[in-house]
Amino acid sequence: MWRKPEENNKPSSPVAEVPAAPRPEPVRSVAGLTAEVVQPSGGVVTSSLLIKGEIRGREDLYIDGEVQGSIHLVDGRVTVGPHGKISADVDAREIIVRGIVKGSLRGRDRVEVGRTGDIRGDITTHRFAIEEGAQIHSKVEITRPDDSRNARAQEKTSTATPLQPVAMKAAGDVTN
Repeated sequence: MWRKPEENNKPSSPVAEVPAAPRPEPVRSVAGLTAEVVQPSGGVVTSSLLIKGEIRGREDLYIDGEVQGSIHLVDGRVTVGPHGKISADVDAREIIVRGIVKGSLRGRDRVEVGRTGDIRGDITTHRFAIEEGAQIHSKVEITRPDDSRNARAQEKTSTATPLQPVAMKAAGDVTN
């Protein structure tokens, strides 16, 4: 009737369950699209670092420290974290600002400013996104992908055709 539980089936040492790796939380972006928060690939400048000089490369760069100088990434993305302080001109394919930037930004594809972002400098890009609460003290120039081709064509035609002086007479200037 009464049965004693069998302890032979239990393992001799308790096995701790390993929790599954947490999945990244989806984050809603400015454009309404969902993106996953992932660890940055490429280089990382942590909050305890100060870099003075020129940074050049092709990979992505996440900056949560301080950078003074210039940043030029050919194919990469520069992400300025919430603790990042940049006093530099930044030229990259994509620039995301969550911290403070003093200097001009040239995002060849796009520039995004988060709600904690603060920019003081000119911005030139094809696409621009800004979240509510961001601070921008800048001139923003939105260019079209074909504008660079048109500018080059105009330079060629203006250098190919020499300028010729033209005689002009003001409307109020009457000579007898």
